[in-house]
Amino acid sequence: MVIYNVDEFARISLKRSVYKAALTKLGQKIRSLREAQGISQENFAQLASIERARYGKIERGEANISANVIFRLAHHLKVHPSELFADVRKSDCVPSKEDA
Repeated sequence: MVIYNVDEFARISLKRSVYKAALTKLGQKIRSLREAQGISQENFAQLASIERARYGKIERGEANISANVIFRLAHHLKVHPSELFADVRKSDCVPSKEDA
């Protein structure tokens, strides 16, 4: 078992990669599909059982979301989960420079 001191743990925890370009495109796609259905952000967040503020972060690409949330969003948007990633390119799937 490895035991880390607080400084080491903080350094390791802060090294998580963030894929800003991919998350931004994912959020834009979710917003576009929601708007195409004519549903407000607040109503859709409630429908998908996601706190409205968190849902706003998802659409802005500021939240790292789980597969369960992706499946739930796809279900309520009436699309296949892969459609949410339609605009994400391979080049978007690299850590942001400040996180690399």
